[in-house]
This record gives sequence, structure tokens and C-alpha cells, in this order.
Amino acid sequence: MALDFSLPAAGSVLGLGVDIVDIERIRKMRARQGDRFLDRVYTASELEYCMGMKYPDQHLAARFAAKEAVTKAFTTGIGEHFGWRSVSVVAGDRKQPEIELDDKGQSILESIGGTRVSISLSHAETTAIAIAVIIG
Repeated sequence: MALDFSLPAAGSVLGLGVDIVDIERIRKMRARQGDRFLDRVYTASELEYCMGMKYPDQHLAARFAAKEAVTKAFTTGIGEHFGWRSVSVVAGDRKQPEIELDDKGQSILESIGGTRVSISLSHAETTAIAIAVIIG
């Protein structure tokens, strides 16, 4: 069976954001705040994925960085326009990370002429990084 390795149609770059997170910072926040921190920042699907991994803090940190990177690409930051859970990292068709926005985020994306937000995540032993690109 042939796999489809085609990429999404090209478009204009409307926004770019990057964030790097110290994984130890996420560990400490979990230890200090527990479920209160997790429930405030992550969606149920993100928690299900991350907590099922051998080293959940690495995956939580990558998703934390993704949320920050996306809001930087929109130039809003976390606050009035985007909450922590407005941005969710989900698995695409080939298990690649993709961004899902809540209704408010989707509305902002459409208002600026955007069609999608592309994301790239990576983590090492001590840090996680995310790069987000808004495509028009």
C-alpha cells in the first residue's frame, strides 16, 4: 500500500512563533499544583496522550511550548484572546502533531485570513521546543 507523503498546499506565512520550555519547570508545577495545573493548561486529549507516555513531563512541556508558540504567532500571548486550553495539540493522520483551536481561536484565525496553524515539536532530556506557523 502506497503512503501519501504529500504536504498541505502552500500558502502565505501570516505568523511565526517559537517557545522553549525547561522540562523541570513543568515537573515542579505538577508537583506543586497537581491536577489544578494540568486541568487549567491541558485539554483532556492532551492529558490522555501525555500521561500514557513513559516520561509524561517531556510531552507536557512540548505541548506547553506549543501553546505559547501558537499565541506568539498570533501576537496575542495567553490572556484575553487565547486561554491555555484554546490551543490543543492533536495527532494527525500520520500521528504528526497538529493544532486544534477552540471556537474563539478559529474565529481569530479566519479573521486574519489564516487557513491552518502548522506546528513542530521536539524535546530532549531537559528542554522542549515548539515552532508554530500560521498559514494563509
